[in-house]
Amino acid sequence: MDYEIITTQNIKDERGKLVVFLRGGDLPITEKQFGQIYFVTFKDKNIVRGNHYHKEWEEYFGIVNGRVKAVLEDINTKERVTIILDALDKDYLRLRIGVNIAHSFQSETDSACILNYTIKEWSPNDTFSYKLL
Repeated sequence: MDYEIITTQNIKDERGKLVVFLRGGDLPITEKQFGQIYFVTFKDKNIVRGNHYHKEWEEYFGIVNGRVKAVLEDINTKERVTIILDALDKDYLRLRIGVNIAHSFQSETDSACILNYTIKEWSPNDTFSYKLL
């Protein structure tokens, strides 16, 4: 299945933390053009977002606050994994999701927020519904 969990630089001190979410060198050489960055918020526990996949672009996700469960499924092989992203974890994890990997996120805290970078601008023409949660 085409996904990766990457531990990124997480600098903490008494003021808080600074997370290096994504650098240009982290992107494939073919994807150096800027895509799109957005935040996805969850206003309550057990809110589900996503339930879709893309055929043309990959995405990078990281938790900003709260805790979410990410469910991924390869639409061709049906292989499935569940990953927890928790803002309180010692290590900061970045989740890369490749093409044809359905993804859904469910909040496990009263509120949560995830950061998302797509290698291309969002388009309804490359968003295909796929129910996971």
